[in-house]
Amino acid sequence: MKTKTSTAYAMPNVGCMIGKVYQKLTSQLEAALKEAGLDITASEYLVLRVLYNRDGLQQCEIVDTLGKDKASVCRTVAALARKGLVDTEQVSHKCLRVWLSLLGRDLQPAILAVACERHQALVSVVPDGDMEVFVRVLNQILD
Repeated sequence: MKTKTSTAYAMPNVGCMIGKVYQKLTSQLEAALKEAGLDITASEYLVLRVLYNRDGLQQCEIVDTLGKDKASVCRTVAALARKGLVDTEQVSHKCLRVWLSLLGRDLQPAILAVACERHQALVSVVPDGDMEVFVRVLNQILD
């Protein structure tokens, strides 16, 4: 006789699978950025991508956009500032405004080219027509 517990263990661990996929994609992105001569981590890429879409955001807006914790975004912004890729301005005692520096803007085409290449690699492993479903399911999970 199957119990509720044994049935639960027989189900695929979707959360674990999503985590592994995220780690693999992150690792591949970082390797591709490094291979292209770009000293950018996946976390830094995510913050830069947000700024490429809308420059001059406050750190709290970046946190909300990415769904990451404030401490991790603060560390990432500080790392980007040390690398000269962003400039910051104190808005209040709790908040910074973040802009792309000239170097950050200059690297945008190279960074986005690598990201596009990695995106194409992901799309190539998903059968035709399934990407829409895949994205819709991910959005449903997020909602």
